[in-house]
Amino acid sequence: MKRICFFLALQFILIFHVFSQKTTELGLFLGRSYYIGEMNPKTHLGNGVGSVAIGGVFRLNLNQRYALKASLIKGKLKGNDETVDFQFNKARNAHFQSSLTEFSTQIEFNFLPYETGDSKFIFSPYLFIGASVYRYAPETTLNDIEVTAPESESATKVAMPFGPGLKLSIGNRLSLAFEWGFRKTSNDAIDGLPNRFLDIYELGKNYDNDWYVVSGFMLTYKLNRISSCPAYNF
Repeated sequence: MKRICFFLALQFILIFHVFSQKTTELGLFLGRSYYIGEMNPKTHLGNGVGSVAIGGVFRLNLNQRYALKASLIKGKLKGNDETVDFQFNKARNAHFQSSLTEFSTQIEFNFLPYETGDSKFIFSPYLFIGASVYRYAPETTLNDIEVTAPESESATKVAMPFGPGLKLSIGNRLSLAFEWGFRKTSNDAIDGLPNRFLDIYELGKNYDNDWYVVSGFMLTYKLNRISSCPAYNF
């Protein structure tokens, strides 16, 4: 956790240090958020696992290969044992839903030279990695009885976002991107499910932390035009 917080602070320092040197973009995010854990171990599409997620995005383009990004996203997470094809889940009969608020900073690497508004560099796949702070508040039911893991009640935690994306320049000022962002956590209580019930019956897996995913489209508008410098294009 200390390493993630240090990485988050380091990215802020980089943002302020190079803010005046390159181009900036501001825009909107629209997509979906979903949970991966005991109540949804492997499903990424279908079975109603996703919920609508919206937010705002700020991007600082350092050069044609690298960019720093900050985002604030609101969404929901949910899971249901009824959708899992394991007998244990059917017998446990648990489900949950939770609000999600996430602030994240990331660094992006473009596989191809990319610059919004430049007709020669309009397209690139990219990878990103960073650090995020997220808040959740699960409402969990086990056989129609409300239960909550003590450490999960309206908690704020840190996670490591990473994943692939795709960028496309539209005209002189607009950029459209799609990304699939996985969030690795050190937290097994996003679903609010206690790992043990009455210290006897095992309900969850305390060695298997929960994940969540945020994927969707970002439409950004370039706020300023600064001429490209060959020294930064590598």
